[in-house]
Amino acid sequence: MATSSLVRLCIYVPGTFYCNPFKPFLNAVAGSSYGMAYGHFRRDHSDPLNVWLHVGCLFLQIFGNFALLDCLDRTLGTRSVAPFTAAAWALALGRTPSPPSVRAFTIALLAVASRGCAALAPRDYYASLMLLTGPLELICYWLYLPDHNLKRPGAPWFCAALAARTAFCLFLRGHVGLLGVTPAVGAAGVVALLMVGSLVRSRNNLPLVSQFGSALWVPALLLDQPWVYFLSLSFMGAGLQGVAHEITRQKGTLNQLTDAGYELAHTSFFPVLTLQSLHHSSYG
Repeated sequence: MATSSLVRLCIYVPGTFYCNPFKPFLNAVAGSSYGMAYGHFRRDHSDPLNVWLHVGCLFLQIFGNFALLDCLDRTLGTRSVAPFTAAAWALALGRTPSPPSVRAFTIALLAVASRGCAALAPRDYYASLMLLTGPLELICYWLYLPDHNLKRPGAPWFCAALAARTAFCLFLRGHVGLLGVTPAVGAAGVVALLMVGSLVRSRNNLPLVSQFGSALWVPALLLDQPWVYFLSLSFMGAGLQGVAHEITRQKGTLNQLTDAGYELAHTSFFPVLTLQSLHHSSYG
């Protein structure tokens, strides 16, 4: 039980479907096999629309992942965390028994994302990006409302909520760093919140952080910490995957898994799982 909790902390606190320098090695030790992970994935992602929607989520999460790692590199004054993570992840995914074209595209995607985020420095305009992702965030909340015995509202309520969210975001953009705490204290508070949210399960059998993680743009602005916003994109992408399952009437995979090793493999192999499923749907 303690080992499972530790593995789940390592999965969810750094971003559910994100990679970091340690995750490929942890997956090699504590994760399940790729064959087992693909069996779980394909079972729940056979609808072509569902797979294509997951491809969109994959691109969002890969961008957020390497934007976060770029923030870490700039904070540490290094240029090694993002490239090392890309290399370790590419090595792990490149060794899977997926089709060669799938592995090649996956590795190219990681390389482009790593180099692209280093060149574009998205942290410099993170406060503008969070305005663009507002509709996606609210779609995630739409998914989770029944878990809290709330009825999903119609379009007028969605538009009103989006207007309120936009107004609040604009207000906070004018008061960036309002809390005035040191970066270390702010980071410790965010990590503590994520740890608690990773260990408490919601009604859909996912950690509670899956439901509130998309709102991390709020502490990102209050603390003036761009990395917190880019971390939120991991939870937003996971929520949008849930929306894809809701649309296509296929069960989500992660909330059906009851073994931490299965969860670790599912989230570690996700890029190649998604692209192999797309290949499978297209070519058989």
